[in-house]
Amino acid sequence: MTTTDSWNLALLPTERREQIEAHKAECLELYRAALDLAGRIYLRRRDKGKGWRMWAERELAAHPELEKEARAKLNRLMRGQASDRA
Repeated sequence: MTTTDSWNLALLPTERREQIEAHKAECLELYRAALDLAGRIYLRRRDKGKGWRMWAERELAAHPELEKEARAKLNRLMRGQASDRA
């Protein structure tokens, strides 16, 4: 697309729209998987005891395609927990 092209997807050829929709679905699936991973780590941290951070790092490293987003979500969850204590 050039800068003069419209961003209206309806004006794009069907094949291009399908490519965009497939990419969007893939991104959404990765995002949901990262949220799920962060949620599982957050919920299981108490079960892991004092070594939960090392365990969490291993879990994140085992999923490099999700690591960045999952880490960001986990950090947000932990900050939320800390603010609830005050």
